[in-house]
Amino acid sequence: MITGIIGRGVSGLAAARLAEAAGHKIKFFEDAPASTEKPSSSIFTGFDLLIVSPGVPPCSPVYLAALASGVELISELEFGARHFDGPMLAITGTNGKTTTTELTVHLLQALGVDARPAGNIGLPLCDICADILENKAGKGLLPVIEVSSFQLERCFKFNPFAAVLLNITSDHLNRYHDRMDEYAATKFKIFDRMPVERRVAGLSLRETPEFKLPVCAGNKITVCAGNLLYNGKLIVRQQETQLKGPHNLENLAAALELVRIYLGHDALFSPALKKAVCEFAPGRHRLEQVAEHSGVIFINDSKATNPASVIVALHTVSTQGRKNVNIILGGLDKNMDFSSLREFSGFVKKGFIIGQCRQKIFDTLNSSFPCELFDTFKDAVTAAARNSVNGDVVLLSPACASMDMFKDYKDRGDQFCELVINPDIIYQ
Repeated sequence: MITGIIGRGVSGLAAARLAEAAGHKIKFFEDAPASTEKPSSSIFTGFDLLIVSPGVPPCSPVYLAALASGVELISELEFGARHFDGPMLAITGTNGKTTTTELTVHLLQALGVDARPAGNIGLPLCDICADILENKAGKGLLPVIEVSSFQLERCFKFNPFAAVLLNITSDHLNRYHDRMDEYAATKFKIFDRMPVERRVAGLSLRETPEFKLPVCAGNKITVCAGNLLYNGKLIVRQQETQLKGPHNLENLAAALELVRIYLGHDALFSPALKKAVCEFAPGRHRLEQVAEHSGVIFINDSKATNPASVIVALHTVSTQGRKNVNIILGGLDKNMDFSSLREFSGFVKKGFIIGQCRQKIFDTLNSSFPCELFDTFKDAVTAAARNSVNGDVVLLSPACASMDMFKDYKDRGDQFCELVINPDIIYQ
């Protein structure tokens, strides 16, 4: 079998590794940046299968040539799923995917399941499958897959044992012709081949009337005043955990639903599960308190790459009835609408705007709260620090992707931490 791999990133390399382990002959394809000639679909003559990395956009010339070739074109996730014989759990949504995936793995491991994070975190599913074929991992492991809309675009047989769709808010609209319905339809594909009793809809998604949800009968856990209940019986109180804010209540409820579906409802009342819930702490770059100087708190929320995530952050860190947040916004735009942030002007003391789309954000928000443009990240951070007094918060919650100024959101968050941890730097 001859297989073409489109894209040489982490997912492309994982797909190539699995293809070779399965006995395929492979060849990589990428767009030539300097070339003005569009590739012909004939470059795929003789190929049996084409696998595209999620980072390759549908408007890419080589992607379009692959579509025109008539050769089957699938995602790395789809290719991995076709080579995995056991059950899989899957989690998607605009926000909260990573925390929910990490939490689900943590809970299942505490209950004796060989659960592994996969997809957007951990290993690509193809790498896990290759490990099994090469006897580097056992066949009994359970992948818990963080799934992006990009991966779902070319999925046709992907069929997880259970799946969660947490929420849908404005993000990546540059990839979906500025249409939320197109973006939502791609997210809903996660449920296409699943029984309704194993489909879980996030708490906020169930309250989003603009989307016609597919039937999701996997929601059995209820929430009342921060308490998570099953059939009226208490599982855990959110206040007992390190998961603060309504967004984390949604993440916790979703993770518990997956545990229930996979292991049965008795697992919800295991002492080991409650202990694991209370011990779990969210990963870095998600509302991470980094430092406190003279009563000013510095919070790294670099993973907030869309306005909905910023709204969650403002609700979580602001002081009731007081404009006490100096927020650092901006980066690489994804054709998103930032106007929803206007409604939260009561939380924001000032906006410090950076990045490729800084003028767009400034023009959208400056009439709602004071904003200032900055050419460098360091200048924005130090200005935000100097504008803060005892009781204020300096919040990095950019609402944008990072790749205009940074390697990724982790690099952005790390640079923020390096700056704010030393008061001699930010107050010099």
